[in-house]
Amino acid sequence: MTKPLDQRFADAKGALDQVHAALGRHPTVLPAEVEVAFRKVTDFRSDIDHWIEMLGARAAARSLLDTLENEADANDRVPLGGTRVKYQYVRMIGVQAYLATTWALADRITGMVGRVLCTPEAGFNDVSPAQLVSHFVQKERNKRTAGALFDSVRRAFGWPIGLSYAIRNHFIHDGAQIAGSDFFEGSLAANSFRISVEGWQRVEERAETMYGVERSFHRLGAGWPATPRDDLRIVLTVCQREMDDALGVLLGSACNSLRAHVGFMLAED
Repeated sequence: MTKPLDQRFADAKGALDQVHAALGRHPTVLPAEVEVAFRKVTDFRSDIDHWIEMLGARAAARSLLDTLENEADANDRVPLGGTRVKYQYVRMIGVQAYLATTWALADRITGMVGRVLCTPEAGFNDVSPAQLVSHFVQKERNKRTAGALFDSVRRAFGWPIGLSYAIRNHFIHDGAQIAGSDFFEGSLAANSFRISVEGWQRVEERAETMYGVERSFHRLGAGWPATPRDDLRIVLTVCQREMDDALGVLLGSACNSLRAHVGFMLAED
């Protein structure tokens, strides 16, 4: 069974602690600039506790969506804070909050792993750090990422990552509506989280054409919903599971590669 992301965080922190300790045991072996570069990666240990808190924030945003339609009153209003608001507004706010948190977490993780798994041009770019889609999924960016690692992540996780990113951008940048076409089938609680034909088509096309992923780019037996338009929440659940596994793979690969590499550099192998 695949480890949950919070366990991957704990494992990563342990690996970085070991690298930090190894560097301390050999303070005069490496050139100063090399040791500084290694220590900048190990400094991410202090960020991991915040990543765990982001998992909690993501779960809270997701829980807002779970039974939202069942809380609507006769005027199609649902609770939000200390008041009641139109169902379609809270549905939008909840989805945006969940997607924003999901992708903020992905950005933090890939910004760290890019320092190990990407070329210096991409990995050490503090202004535009490595990102999950641009550096580990999109084909044209392959020059910045280790070949076998890039291809395996792209082909095993590319479709759910691409779909989640397309949905994220449609909600965050488009407000889930373009040219009079809404993402959802309707605005009422009775419409729940059903996706319109046009909305789902737009998301799939964006994943394929803008992010360059194919529908076959997922693990065998990934458990895709047979009718994804029935409920966005089911799609988000599957995409989160696959993204978490992809991020866990990247984080584990980066931290364990760094630990092994530093060990070789310090002759501790």
